[in-house]
Amino acid sequence: MKPFSRKPPRWQDPNSLYFLTFCTFNRQQLLHKNQIPEYLIEELRFYSKKLKDIIAFTIMPDHIHLLVEIKTVLSMSVFLRDFKKFTSHEIMRHGIEKHVWQRGTMDHCIRISLENKDFENHLSYIFSNSWKHLGIKPKDFPYHNFREIVKKGWLKDVFCDFDAPKEFDRYE
Repeated sequence: MKPFSRKPPRWQDPNSLYFLTFCTFNRQQLLHKNQIPEYLIEELRFYSKKLKDIIAFTIMPDHIHLLVEIKTVLSMSVFLRDFKKFTSHEIMRHGIEKHVWQRGTMDHCIRISLENKDFENHLSYIFSNSWKHLGIKPKDFPYHNFREIVKKGWLKDVFCDFDAPKEFDRYE
């Protein structure tokens, strides 16, 4: 008899959007050192070819958030495996010992419907991280693609700018 798993089955859906989070080993604050964030941005753009698209990203000192569009769940797994493996080797050249990335990745399949705001909520979460963890407004934070999102009209330039006039952070 097969043992009963306490984990619920993971929702997997090809041709979908996913919110991903992965952390450094033991939450080491190493991703903002040396030229590591610029290198990671370059690698995200290169490895995005394994997916349909990397829609949004932010690189915090100890974790990365991504909003990606995938072809298949396997393509997402291959992307994560290759990205973590290759970047680990390069980051270790900067003097980081043994482990760079924590095992596993938190993933959430974005549910798109007329009733929910799953996409908008996760997009806002990605870009509010710089304010939440570092006290830096998204428009002033260098390690994400906030400007691209503003150009697409998905968020306003004053998102999380509490000194700006009181108006909606998002386009309605």
